[in-house]
Amino acid sequence: MIVHRAFYREATQTTLLVTLTFLTLYLVVSLVKLLSQAASGEFPAHIVFLLLALELLKNLAMILPLTVFIGLLLTMARWYRDSEVTVLAACGVGLARILAPAMVWTSAVAAIVAAVAFYLAPMAALLLHKVKLENTSAYTAGIVPGRFNHTRNGRAIFYVERVGASGRLHNIFVSRTQFGKGGVLIAKRGYEFKNRHSGARFLVLLNGRRYQGIPGRANYRILRYRTYALRIKRRPFTPLMADLTRDEIPTLRLMRSSDPRAIAEWQWRLAQPLSLFILAPLALVFAYTDSRRGAFAPLFGAVLAYFSYANLLSVAHALLARGHEPLWLGLWWVHGLFAALAALFFARRAAGKTLLPHPARH
Repeated sequence: MIVHRAFYREATQTTLLVTLTFLTLYLVVSLVKLLSQAASGEFPAHIVFLLLALELLKNLAMILPLTVFIGLLLTMARWYRDSEVTVLAACGVGLARILAPAMVWTSAVAAIVAAVAFYLAPMAALLLHKVKLENTSAYTAGIVPGRFNHTRNGRAIFYVERVGASGRLHNIFVSRTQFGKGGVLIAKRGYEFKNRHSGARFLVLLNGRRYQGIPGRANYRILRYRTYALRIKRRPFTPLMADLTRDEIPTLRLMRSSDPRAIAEWQWRLAQPLSLFILAPLALVFAYTDSRRGAFAPLFGAVLAYFSYANLLSVAHALLARGHEPLWLGLWWVHGLFAALAALFFARRAAGKTLLPHPARH
């Protein structure tokens, strides 16, 4: 049907444009945050863009429902504004007939959102954890050349004048405490080394001196060395670690668990694609406008409806995870409430009535 094809084309184009806009804003904000963290020494600067991509994929399932809702809202608002819905209604194609292609289109988008929420987002969260863990060492992770840097455990201060293109360090100063004794290491060059057999990592210093003890005392020593290795303690990464957050756990494992927190996370992931089937008719309802109300009048109600739905889902998710809500109730009561409201509002709008009945006038 021509109307269906026109709807699919315009809804897809508008939603892609809205999604691109939101993703651009998200990437800019996230990039600023990651660059700030890299500058403060939380992780090396060369993994910033990898972290940015993983952060985006991790949160994509939460962004898409909003962009799809706005895309549908803007599409139908234009149809109303240009009187296309009025012309279609005169030809026997009412709002109820437009709902069919809207739900078909929503089903295709929901499949994409489900793939992201169930598989790609947990995988990205797990990889994000792994990349941060494997690139966070006691010394070299947060090197900012020309500044005194603290190690993450607070037991050492180090300074590097310059970092070469290959990752080599030049003119290094390290002040650390070991076994209750202070010491200073100075080296012309250095690099990080990983033992292939044991997996142990070392900060290797070349052509330097080691100062140990308190100057002026008999036990004060100055040692010259050609090679000096500082062992870097790292926590090995394994996906079976007990401290994995819920958003890093694979979906199948969540489904098999009887823990309230796992059930809450599973229902939260399911809510991402499921919410689209409730938001789609709401978008058709709130897109209605006329010359007296103005083009942006419906946006207030639409925004209020979306954020009420999203916030109630967050509240139900938190209550379920803490065991303050029955497992059988879960997030379903929020979906049921807004599905009922969507059905009511859509039925009244399709019948040409206002969303809420006006009080009777005497």
